[in-house]
Amino acid sequence: MNNIKTLKVLRSILFKEKSLKCKNITHRYQSSIDAPPSSSREIAQLTIPKGILGQPTCHTHPHLIQQGQLTCGITQQEYKERRETFVRKLLAEVENVHKTHLIVIPAAKKQYMSDKIPYVFRQNSDFFYLTGCLEPSAILVITKPAFNDDFKTILFVHDKDSHAELWEGPRTGCVASTTLFSVDECLPVEKFHDYINKLTSISKPSVMWYHNDNPTNPDIHNSVHTAFRQGQGVMEDPQRALHQMRVIKSPAEIELMKETCYVGSQSVNMAMACTKPGVSEHAVASVFEYTCRMAGAEHGAFPPVVAGGPRATHIHYVANNQLLDHGDMLLMDAGSQRWMYNSDISRTWPVSGKFSKHQRILYELVLSVQKRLIELMGEQRPALDQLFDQMCRLLGTALQQEGILPKNIDSNELIGRAYRLCPHHVSHYLGLDVHDAPLVRRRVPVADNMVITVEPGIYIRPDDQSVPPEFRGLGIRIEDDVLITSSGPVVLTNTCVKEVDDIEAIVGKQNI
Repeated sequence: MNNIKTLKVLRSILFKEKSLKCKNITHRYQSSIDAPPSSSREIAQLTIPKGILGQPTCHTHPHLIQQGQLTCGITQQEYKERRETFVRKLLAEVENVHKTHLIVIPAAKKQYMSDKIPYVFRQNSDFFYLTGCLEPSAILVITKPAFNDDFKTILFVHDKDSHAELWEGPRTGCVASTTLFSVDECLPVEKFHDYINKLTSISKPSVMWYHNDNPTNPDIHNSVHTAFRQGQGVMEDPQRALHQMRVIKSPAEIELMKETCYVGSQSVNMAMACTKPGVSEHAVASVFEYTCRMAGAEHGAFPPVVAGGPRATHIHYVANNQLLDHGDMLLMDAGSQRWMYNSDISRTWPVSGKFSKHQRILYELVLSVQKRLIELMGEQRPALDQLFDQMCRLLGTALQQEGILPKNIDSNELIGRAYRLCPHHVSHYLGLDVHDAPLVRRRVPVADNMVITVEPGIYIRPDDQSVPPEFRGLGIRIEDDVLITSSGPVVLTNTCVKEVDDIEAIVGKQNI
């Protein structure tokens, strides 16, 4: 990598106040302005209403959302087709075909840090995936009568209220929401209790689909259960079907993942560039978060890990309150969130800007294992659990070859020792959540258009007497975000430097 070119890129990201604008995405989801709808009702559904609404639109935020899109990069039609696919998946089981179904998917509710001071609102991922709605406490209800292929979508939202909007900002309201979110009907959230009770008393649904564990919005939990008891059917969880959909990314989602991975990558590069002895972990974390926001992310994907020296051996260290010493290595695990989509990146680098001999040995060992694991994703398409087994074997063998682990142990013990040095999984799905689609098991072989992480690490405690003293107190992890395609794995975070020479060319070259 050219050092001067790298610094120019970093400075342009840090000092140029410019947000990414969603690209034109050419695929089967065409906006209403390109494809004439088949009926007047369809015209209303596939039109973005004008005016100031409860979330950004192409009319109010053209720098963020292009004409015809509901949210950045994604059209109303795509959200509508997701709902149709979702219903078909729930009805795919033979015993469900001729039953009456009621599906309830709540939005997240606003959370408060103290009294009337709210946290930054983050929408529930399942609800957002099906609606594109960013307003709190909304509820998506889908009804599917028995012996009928049609279903009805009802969205409950907070209606217009001038007093509430004075304090909290604009709402979309029921009238505009029907058009904006392309649903059949929109009602005030206050009517949800009466509506669902009346519905269950009349239709007696055979199956109610509702995520009962850890309810997204506790305010409606009792109403759902009262209606369920009245309906006298069975309750099923819709999340498994939703996560099976979410784990496979659409073309529009892949573009959004590319953008957030680029933002996260360049922000880690800038954090490297601003790292120097005497700088605090907190300052490095701040550089990352600031650069993310300047480049178009709403905020970080999660509280970042910025761990200097032996603190890197604590996998979820997030205190970030120590000063960095000259001989330290620094481990950062961080990501950006842009339009609900997340990146997740880990890098490790020397605070001084130069790897010591033993730091370099351990770092290049982890890097070689990571590169091989990415190759295996293309060669073998293993399940993530199998990839973890491969990581343990590769790490164990490499550590043994370097003399860090003894040579007089059998393969099973070697794998066990490697696992103790890297006790976390090597991969997870990535998307709307950092640990995306958790109900999709990691024993399922990877498929095209999945996005996964590949993140081997080694964590050697300062008091670990089983390894040579020169390696003790070192924690190293290298993590990239990888798109699975028919032509092989694509590393979406490839602009985040990880080669030794490139890291040494960047670290400490930018003043905070």
